[in-house]
Amino acid sequence: MTESKLTKPCTNCGATLKLSPENIVITCEYCGETYDVDFNKVAGHKMIPTKSQKEIRANVTEFLKKNKTDINSISIDEVKANYLPYWIVPFKSHTEYYGVQRGSVTRHRTKTRTVTDSNGKKRTETYQEAYQVTVWKDTKGNFSRNGKQNIIARKHTAFYGFSEFNSTLFLDNVVDFDFEKVKDANSEFINAEVEPNEAQMEAYGDIENKNRSMAASNLHKLVRCDSEITVENPLYVHSPLWSVRYRLEDKIYKVSVAGDSGKVVKGEVPITTKQRIINYVLGTVLILVSAILGNFGIQMSAIEDTAVIGIILIILGVVGISCSAIPIRKAFKMQLEKSSMKEIKKERRISLKAAKKALRGGK
Repeated sequence: MTESKLTKPCTNCGATLKLSPENIVITCEYCGETYDVDFNKVAGHKMIPTKSQKEIRANVTEFLKKNKTDINSISIDEVKANYLPYWIVPFKSHTEYYGVQRGSVTRHRTKTRTVTDSNGKKRTETYQEAYQVTVWKDTKGNFSRNGKQNIIARKHTAFYGFSEFNSTLFLDNVVDFDFEKVKDANSEFINAEVEPNEAQMEAYGDIENKNRSMAASNLHKLVRCDSEITVENPLYVHSPLWSVRYRLEDKIYKVSVAGDSGKVVKGEVPITTKQRIINYVLGTVLILVSAILGNFGIQMSAIEDTAVIGIILIILGVVGISCSAIPIRKAFKMQLEKSSMKEIKKERRISLKAAKKALRGGK
Protein backbone atom coordinates (compact mmCIF):
# COMPACT_ATOMS: atom_id res chain seq x y z
CA MET A 1 0.00 0.00 0.00
CA THR A 2 1.39 3.41 -0.95
CA GLU A 3 1.87 6.27 1.46
CA SER A 4 -0.97 8.26 -0.17
CA LYS A 5 -3.43 5.51 0.75
CA LEU A 6 -2.30 5.61 4.37
CA THR A 7 -3.25 9.26 4.79
CA LYS A 8 -6.31 11.29 3.94
CA PRO A 9 -7.35 14.90 4.56
CA CYS A 10 -10.17 15.57 7.03
CA THR A 11 -13.05 17.11 5.08
CA ASN A 12 -13.97 19.24 8.09
CA CYS A 13 -10.65 20.83 9.13
CA GLY A 14 -8.22 19.73 6.43
CA ALA A 15 -5.85 17.96 8.83
CA THR A 16 -4.03 14.88 7.58
CA LEU A 17 -5.48 11.68 9.04
CA LYS A 18 -3.17 8.70 9.42
CA LEU A 19 -5.02 5.55 8.43
CA SER A 20 -4.44 1.88 9.14
CA PRO A 21 -5.82 -1.17 7.31
CA GLU A 22 -7.44 -2.27 10.59
CA ASN A 23 -9.31 1.01 11.15
CA ILE A 24 -13.06 0.78 10.58
CA VAL A 25 -14.08 4.10 12.14
CA ILE A 26 -11.63 7.02 12.25
CA THR A 27 -11.85 10.14 14.41
CA CYS A 28 -9.91 13.29 13.58
CA GLU A 29 -7.80 14.28 16.58
CA TYR A 30 -7.85 17.94 15.52
CA CYS A 31 -11.61 18.56 15.14
CA GLY A 32 -13.34 15.36 16.30
CA GLU A 33 -15.03 14.58 12.97
CA THR A 34 -15.65 10.85 12.63
CA TYR A 35 -15.63 8.76 9.42
CA ASP A 36 -16.47 5.18 8.50
CA VAL A 37 -14.31 2.88 6.36
CA ASP A 38 -15.63 4.51 3.16
CA PHE A 39 -14.79 7.92 4.60
CA ASN A 40 -18.42 8.88 5.08
CA LYS A 41 -19.23 10.90 8.19
CA VAL A 42 -20.63 8.79 11.04
CA ALA A 43 -23.96 10.08 12.33
CA GLY A 44 -24.98 9.79 15.96
CA HIS A 45 -21.46 9.77 17.39
CA LYS A 46 -21.75 9.77 21.21
CA MET A 47 -19.40 10.10 24.16
CA ILE A 48 -19.23 9.52 27.90
CA PRO A 49 -18.69 12.80 29.79
CA THR A 50 -15.39 12.91 31.65
CA LYS A 51 -14.05 14.61 34.72
CA SER A 52 -11.61 17.42 34.02
CA GLN A 53 -7.87 16.91 33.83
CA LYS A 54 -7.56 18.87 37.07
CA GLU A 55 -9.99 16.53 38.87
CA ILE A 56 -8.22 13.44 37.49
CA ARG A 57 -4.88 14.72 38.76
CA ALA A 58 -6.37 15.56 42.18
CA ASN A 59 -8.00 12.10 42.47
CA VAL A 60 -4.74 10.35 41.61
CA THR A 61 -2.93 12.40 44.26
CA GLU A 62 -5.58 11.50 46.83
CA PHE A 63 -5.37 7.82 45.83
CA LEU A 64 -1.59 7.83 46.37
CA LYS A 65 -2.01 9.58 49.72
CA LYS A 66 -4.41 6.85 50.89
CA ASN A 67 -1.81 4.28 49.93
CA LYS A 68 0.90 6.00 51.98
CA THR A 69 2.90 7.45 49.10
CA ASP A 70 4.96 10.54 49.84
CA ILE A 71 3.20 13.09 47.61
CA ASN A 72 5.98 15.64 48.05
CA SER A 73 8.48 13.23 46.49
CA ILE A 74 6.58 12.45 43.29
CA SER A 75 6.23 14.33 40.02
CA ILE A 76 3.34 13.68 37.63
CA ASP A 77 4.79 13.56 34.12
CA GLU A 78 1.68 12.77 32.06
CA VAL A 79 -2.11 12.98 32.39
CA LYS A 80 -3.77 11.74 29.20
CA ALA A 81 -7.33 10.82 28.21
CA ASN A 82 -7.61 7.78 25.91
CA TYR A 83 -11.08 7.73 24.38
CA LEU A 84 -11.81 4.06 23.76
CA PRO A 85 -14.39 3.15 21.08
CA TYR A 86 -17.51 1.14 21.91
CA TRP A 87 -20.60 0.03 20.06
CA ILE A 88 -23.79 0.23 22.15
CA VAL A 89 -26.24 -2.31 20.73
CA PRO A 90 -29.90 -1.88 21.80
CA PHE A 91 -31.75 -5.19 21.99
CA LYS A 92 -35.03 -6.90 22.84
CA SER A 93 -35.25 -10.54 23.81
CA HIS A 94 -37.80 -13.10 24.92
CA THR A 95 -36.70 -16.43 26.37
CA GLU A 96 -38.62 -19.65 26.96
CA TYR A 97 -36.93 -22.46 28.85
CA TYR A 98 -37.52 -25.96 30.15
CA GLY A 99 -35.59 -27.84 32.79
CA VAL A 100 -35.58 -29.93 35.93
CA GLN A 101 -35.84 -28.48 39.39
CA ARG A 102 -34.81 -30.26 42.54
CA GLY A 103 -37.19 -30.24 45.49
CA SER A 104 -38.28 -32.31 48.46
CA VAL A 105 -41.53 -33.60 49.95
CA THR A 106 -42.31 -34.84 53.43
CA ARG A 107 -43.24 -38.51 53.81
CA HIS A 108 -44.25 -40.48 56.92
CA ARG A 109 -43.50 -44.02 57.93
CA THR A 110 -44.91 -46.12 60.76
CA LYS A 111 -42.47 -47.21 63.46
CA THR A 112 -42.78 -48.90 66.84
CA ARG A 113 -41.21 -48.16 70.18
CA THR A 114 -41.39 -49.50 73.74
CA VAL A 115 -42.67 -47.14 76.44
CA THR A 116 -43.08 -47.52 80.21
CA ASP A 117 -46.27 -46.24 81.82
CA SER A 118 -46.65 -44.73 85.30
CA ASN A 119 -47.16 -48.18 86.86
CA GLY A 120 -43.88 -49.46 85.49
CA LYS A 121 -45.48 -51.62 82.87
CA LYS A 122 -43.93 -51.70 79.41
CA ARG A 123 -45.94 -51.61 76.22
CA THR A 124 -45.35 -51.22 72.53
CA GLU A 125 -46.83 -48.33 70.60
CA THR A 126 -46.70 -47.16 67.02
CA TYR A 127 -45.95 -43.65 65.79
CA GLN A 128 -45.43 -41.74 62.52
CA GLU A 129 -41.90 -40.60 61.69
CA ALA A 130 -41.47 -37.78 59.13
CA TYR A 131 -38.68 -37.89 56.58
CA GLN A 132 -37.71 -35.97 53.45
CA VAL A 133 -37.68 -37.42 49.94
CA THR A 134 -35.93 -35.76 46.99
CA VAL A 135 -38.20 -35.19 44.01
CA TRP A 136 -37.56 -33.84 40.52
CA LYS A 137 -40.05 -31.50 38.93
CA ASP A 138 -40.34 -30.47 35.32
CA THR A 139 -40.19 -26.68 35.18
CA LYS A 140 -41.11 -24.33 32.36
CA GLY A 141 -40.77 -20.57 32.33
CA ASN A 142 -40.22 -17.50 30.25
CA PHE A 143 -38.97 -13.96 30.65
CA SER A 144 -38.30 -10.87 28.56
CA ARG A 145 -35.19 -8.77 28.77
CA ASN A 146 -34.54 -5.50 26.95
CA GLY A 147 -31.54 -3.22 27.21
CA LYS A 148 -28.21 -2.29 25.68
CA GLN A 149 -25.14 -4.46 25.17
CA ASN A 150 -21.73 -2.80 25.25
CA ILE A 151 -19.15 -4.10 22.77
CA ILE A 152 -15.58 -2.80 22.74
CA ALA A 153 -14.80 -1.80 19.15
CA ARG A 154 -11.20 -3.02 19.32
CA LYS A 155 -9.80 -6.45 18.51
CA HIS A 156 -6.66 -5.82 20.54
CA THR A 157 -6.69 -3.62 23.64
CA ALA A 158 -3.50 -3.30 25.67
CA PHE A 159 -4.27 -0.25 27.81
CA TYR A 160 -3.15 -0.53 31.43
CA GLY A 161 -6.21 -1.08 33.64
CA PHE A 162 -8.55 -1.78 30.69
CA SER A 163 -9.97 -5.01 32.12
CA GLU A 164 -10.98 -3.31 35.39
CA PHE A 165 -12.29 -0.27 33.52
CA ASN A 166 -14.37 -2.40 31.14
CA SER A 167 -15.89 -4.48 33.95
CA THR A 168 -17.36 -1.41 35.68
CA LEU A 169 -18.20 0.70 32.63
CA PHE A 170 -21.68 2.23 32.77
CA LEU A 171 -22.59 3.39 29.26
CA ASP A 172 -26.10 4.69 29.94
CA ASN A 173 -24.89 8.23 30.60
CA VAL A 174 -24.05 9.04 26.97
CA VAL A 175 -24.25 12.48 25.38
CA ASP A 176 -23.71 13.80 21.88
CA PHE A 177 -20.03 13.95 20.99
CA ASP A 178 -18.73 17.46 21.63
CA PHE A 179 -15.12 18.07 20.62
CA GLU A 180 -15.15 21.49 22.32
CA LYS A 181 -15.44 19.78 25.72
CA VAL A 182 -12.35 17.62 25.26
CA LYS A 183 -10.04 19.51 22.88
CA ASP A 184 -8.23 21.34 25.70
CA ALA A 185 -7.31 18.10 27.47
CA ASN A 186 -4.46 15.86 26.38
CA SER A 187 -6.82 13.49 24.52
CA GLU A 188 -6.33 10.69 22.02
CA PHE A 189 -9.25 9.13 20.15
CA ILE A 190 -8.71 5.43 19.55
CA ASN A 191 -10.12 4.22 16.24
CA ALA A 192 -12.49 1.26 15.91
CA GLU A 193 -11.41 -2.10 14.46
CA VAL A 194 -14.85 -3.73 14.72
CA GLU A 195 -17.64 -3.10 12.22
CA PRO A 196 -21.23 -2.39 13.34
CA ASN A 197 -22.50 -5.76 12.03
CA GLU A 198 -19.67 -7.55 13.86
CA ALA A 199 -20.71 -5.75 17.04
CA GLN A 200 -24.30 -6.86 16.51
CA MET A 201 -23.26 -10.50 16.08
CA GLU A 202 -21.06 -10.37 19.19
CA ALA A 203 -23.83 -8.68 21.16
CA TYR A 204 -26.29 -11.38 19.99
CA GLY A 205 -24.04 -14.11 21.38
CA ASP A 206 -23.48 -12.28 24.68
CA ILE A 207 -27.23 -11.70 25.12
CA GLU A 208 -28.04 -15.33 24.35
CA ASN A 209 -25.43 -16.58 26.83
CA LYS A 210 -26.74 -14.22 29.52
CA ASN A 211 -30.32 -15.38 28.95
CA ARG A 212 -29.24 -19.00 29.18
CA SER A 213 -27.37 -18.29 32.41
CA MET A 214 -30.42 -16.56 33.89
CA ALA A 215 -32.70 -19.44 32.89
CA ALA A 216 -30.36 -22.00 34.47
CA SER A 217 -29.85 -20.05 37.72
CA ASN A 218 -32.87 -21.58 39.52
CA LEU A 219 -32.76 -25.03 37.93
CA HIS A 220 -30.85 -28.18 38.75
CA LYS A 221 -30.48 -28.84 35.04
CA LEU A 222 -31.43 -26.74 32.04
CA VAL A 223 -32.74 -28.97 29.25
CA ARG A 224 -33.79 -26.42 26.65
CA CYS A 225 -33.52 -22.68 26.25
CA ASP A 226 -34.80 -20.72 23.24
CA SER A 227 -34.33 -16.96 22.93
CA GLU A 228 -35.83 -14.68 20.32
CA ILE A 229 -33.41 -11.76 20.10
CA THR A 230 -33.70 -8.59 18.07
CA VAL A 231 -30.63 -6.35 17.89
CA GLU A 232 -30.95 -2.81 16.59
CA ASN A 233 -28.46 -0.49 14.90
CA PRO A 234 -25.58 0.26 17.28
CA LEU A 235 -24.44 3.66 18.50
CA TYR A 236 -20.78 4.60 18.27
CA VAL A 237 -19.47 5.85 21.63
CA HIS A 238 -16.11 7.03 22.90
CA SER A 239 -15.46 6.39 26.58
CA PRO A 240 -12.53 8.01 28.46
CA LEU A 241 -9.87 5.95 30.22
CA TRP A 242 -7.24 8.32 31.63
CA SER A 243 -3.63 7.20 31.90
CA VAL A 244 -1.36 8.93 34.41
CA ARG A 245 2.38 8.49 34.73
CA TYR A 246 4.31 9.73 37.74
CA ARG A 247 7.93 9.55 38.84
CA LEU A 248 9.39 8.58 42.21
CA GLU A 249 13.07 7.87 42.92
CA ASP A 250 13.81 7.92 39.16
CA LYS A 251 11.25 5.21 38.47
CA ILE A 252 8.06 5.59 36.41
CA TYR A 253 4.71 4.30 37.70
CA LYS A 254 1.31 4.01 35.97
CA VAL A 255 -2.23 4.79 37.11
CA SER A 256 -5.47 4.31 35.16
CA VAL A 257 -8.57 6.35 35.95
CA ALA A 258 -12.16 5.96 34.75
CA GLY A 259 -13.03 9.30 33.21
CA ASP A 260 -16.75 9.22 34.03
CA SER A 261 -16.28 8.65 37.77
CA GLY A 262 -12.75 10.00 38.20
CA LYS A 263 -11.88 6.92 40.28
CA VAL A 264 -8.65 4.95 39.96
CA VAL A 265 -9.35 1.54 38.40
CA LYS A 266 -5.75 0.34 38.68
CA GLY A 267 -2.57 1.94 39.90
CA GLU A 268 1.01 1.09 40.70
CA VAL A 269 1.90 2.08 44.26
CA PRO A 270 5.67 2.20 44.87
CA ILE A 271 7.32 0.44 47.77
CA THR A 272 10.16 2.70 48.88
CA THR A 273 13.54 1.47 50.09
CA LYS A 274 12.52 2.37 53.65
CA GLN A 275 9.31 0.31 53.39
CA ARG A 276 11.19 -2.67 51.94
CA ILE A 277 13.70 -2.59 54.82
CA ILE A 278 10.85 -2.44 57.35
CA ASN A 279 9.13 -5.40 55.69
CA TYR A 280 12.36 -7.38 55.61
CA VAL A 281 13.07 -6.70 59.30
CA LEU A 282 9.48 -7.56 60.25
CA GLY A 283 9.63 -10.83 58.32
CA THR A 284 12.97 -11.76 59.90
CA VAL A 285 11.68 -10.99 63.41
CA LEU A 286 8.59 -13.15 62.79
CA ILE A 287 10.79 -16.06 61.68
CA LEU A 288 13.05 -15.77 64.76
CA VAL A 289 10.16 -15.44 67.22
CA SER A 290 8.31 -18.33 65.56
CA ALA A 291 11.43 -20.51 65.69
CA ILE A 292 11.88 -19.79 69.40
CA LEU A 293 8.22 -20.56 70.13
CA GLY A 294 8.44 -23.77 68.12
CA ASN A 295 11.61 -24.85 69.96
CA PHE A 296 10.01 -24.27 73.36
CA GLY A 297 6.88 -26.05 72.12
CA ILE A 298 8.80 -29.16 71.10
CA GLN A 299 10.50 -29.35 74.51
CA MET A 300 7.28 -28.78 76.45
CA SER A 301 5.25 -31.26 74.36
CA ALA A 302 7.60 -34.04 75.51
CA ILE A 303 6.48 -33.49 79.13
CA GLU A 304 3.01 -34.76 80.01
CA ASP A 305 2.08 -31.80 82.28
CA THR A 306 2.94 -29.19 79.64
CA ALA A 307 2.13 -31.16 76.47
CA VAL A 308 -0.97 -29.07 75.60
CA ILE A 309 0.89 -25.76 75.99
CA GLY A 310 3.75 -27.18 73.94
CA ILE A 311 1.42 -28.12 71.07
CA ILE A 312 -0.09 -24.62 71.15
CA LEU A 313 3.39 -23.05 70.94
CA ILE A 314 4.29 -25.32 67.99
CA ILE A 315 1.12 -24.26 66.17
CA LEU A 316 1.86 -20.58 66.87
CA GLY A 317 5.38 -21.07 65.55
CA VAL A 318 4.16 -22.64 62.31
CA VAL A 319 1.56 -19.87 61.82
CA GLY A 320 4.18 -17.19 62.52
CA ILE A 321 6.61 -18.60 59.96
CA SER A 322 3.80 -18.77 57.39
CA CYS A 323 2.83 -15.14 58.06
CA SER A 324 6.46 -14.00 57.73
CA ALA A 325 6.21 -14.75 53.99
CA ILE A 326 3.93 -11.73 53.52
CA PRO A 327 6.32 -8.94 54.61
CA ILE A 328 9.34 -10.74 53.11
CA ARG A 329 7.58 -11.01 49.74
CA LYS A 330 6.78 -7.29 49.90
CA ALA A 331 10.40 -6.55 50.79
CA PHE A 332 11.50 -7.86 47.39
CA LYS A 333 8.76 -6.12 45.40
CA MET A 334 9.18 -2.74 43.78
CA GLN A 335 5.48 -1.92 43.76
CA LEU A 336 1.95 -3.02 44.57
CA GLU A 337 -1.19 -2.62 42.47
CA LYS A 338 -4.18 -0.99 44.07
CA SER A 339 -7.55 0.33 42.88
CA SER A 340 -10.79 2.03 43.94
CA MET A 341 -12.93 -0.74 42.43
CA LYS A 342 -15.10 -1.13 45.54
CA GLU A 343 -15.99 2.56 45.47
CA ILE A 344 -16.71 2.45 41.72
CA LYS A 345 -18.96 -0.61 41.97
CA LYS A 346 -20.80 0.94 44.90
CA GLU A 347 -21.45 4.10 42.89
CA ARG A 348 -22.57 2.00 39.92
CA ARG A 349 -25.10 0.14 42.10
CA ILE A 350 -26.45 3.39 43.52
CA SER A 351 -26.77 4.90 40.03
CA LEU A 352 -28.50 1.79 38.70
CA LYS A 353 -30.97 1.69 41.61
CA ALA A 354 -31.74 5.39 41.13
CA ALA A 355 -32.33 4.85 37.41
CA LYS A 356 -34.66 1.91 38.03
CA LYS A 357 -36.54 3.86 40.70
CA ALA A 358 -36.98 6.81 38.34
CA LEU A 359 -38.19 4.47 35.60
CA ARG A 360 -40.80 2.90 37.91
CA GLY A 361 -41.91 6.37 39.00
CA GLY A 362 -42.25 7.41 35.37
CA LYS A 363 -44.51 4.47 34.67
